[in-house]
Amino acid sequence: MALQKPDRILIVDDEADIAAILKLHLEDSGYLTAWAGNGEAALEMLKDGGYSLVLMDIRMPGMNGVTVLNRIREAGLDAAVIMMTAHGNEDLAVECMQSGAVDYFSKPFSLDDMLQRVERAIANRNTLLEKQRLEQEKEDFFFMLSHDLKNPITVVVGSIDIMREGRLGPVNPEQVEYLQSAIDSCNEVVAMIDNLLDVQRFESGRMPVVIRPYQPEALAAAAVERFSKSAEYEEIELTLDTDGDSTEVAVDRNLLNRVFANLLVNAIKFTPSGGSITVSCRCVRNSASHRIRIPVHVASPAGFAHRNCFVRISIKDTGNGIPHEDLDHIFDRFTQSHNAFGREKGGAGLGLAFCKMAVESFNGIIWAESEAGAGSEFIILLPCYPGNSRCDKHTSETHP
Repeated sequence: MALQKPDRILIVDDEADIAAILKLHLEDSGYLTAWAGNGEAALEMLKDGGYSLVLMDIRMPGMNGVTVLNRIREAGLDAAVIMMTAHGNEDLAVECMQSGAVDYFSKPFSLDDMLQRVERAIANRNTLLEKQRLEQEKEDFFFMLSHDLKNPITVVVGSIDIMREGRLGPVNPEQVEYLQSAIDSCNEVVAMIDNLLDVQRFESGRMPVVIRPYQPEALAAAAVERFSKSAEYEEIELTLDTDGDSTEVAVDRNLLNRVFANLLVNAIKFTPSGGSITVSCRCVRNSASHRIRIPVHVASPAGFAHRNCFVRISIKDTGNGIPHEDLDHIFDRFTQSHNAFGREKGGAGLGLAFCKMAVESFNGIIWAESEAGAGSEFIILLPCYPGNSRCDKHTSETHP
């Protein structure tokens, strides 16, 4: 096991006697030290990196400590900085901390206090660097998922599909069924990878969201059409119920399509043969909008409840249902219902987490209503697009 190298500390002070005292005590405590008598020399020495901490005097001729601190942060150097100041300059030291310094102490200083601050600053820096390292490892892991796993699976799906279609030789109906099952399983893995990547993008603030006005009825109809064959294959009746209203909502079309896909995949997965799934899309205006019952555990955007126009989208199935105690956290990451039937179907517990993050990016809300054994309904409530002529007269008092 390699021995850990001692931390290096750069002392920046134009007073040589104070620097010498600091060097003596820090080296007695096991640190390696170097001294720069002015700001220019300090920046030159810091270019090579390798310093865990800088002890920086604020008042120096030429380039003062505040300027050096700003240069260090602008250069992206990861050394922690503790400011040293004479009594009476504490306000300036606090200002320095707002600019990136981690601490300060006054001169003349207490030896024990100085060493405690140094030890704490280095420990905090090491913790931060470790966190950054783990974040980078997580980024590398997600990159690996995207390229090293997802792409080969896509190739596998294409190859199986060629066999299923009989382009490499005749296949009987039983073989077609097995090959289709293999394709469905691969597609489910790809969907889980997509959900994992997108949840991570949402959490890191790097999910590209392009908001435009769309008619939700058209998007819902397209989703029903897209999943009609899957439902038919499982002997499930899939229907669309709309009121023909042309009200628009402001959403990212691709993300909302993914939300429909995740919810419909779940509904088909958990609905037995002979059951039914209904996708509904209806506009709710004026007094009717205030009668919508939103569960207390669902967090709404500011001013959401005071709007007078919403589009209510729901996916309702006749499946096994969700136990009431699971409804509060069914949208949490890596969460699955305790429903035993559902667990047999598998899943990573990320699809609903993605749905929640996507809907919230549209300033909407989503929740589930269900009773075990009595089916489930997933409800999305989106505010009407304020530029829509049919609802401007109804919502002018509630939209900025």
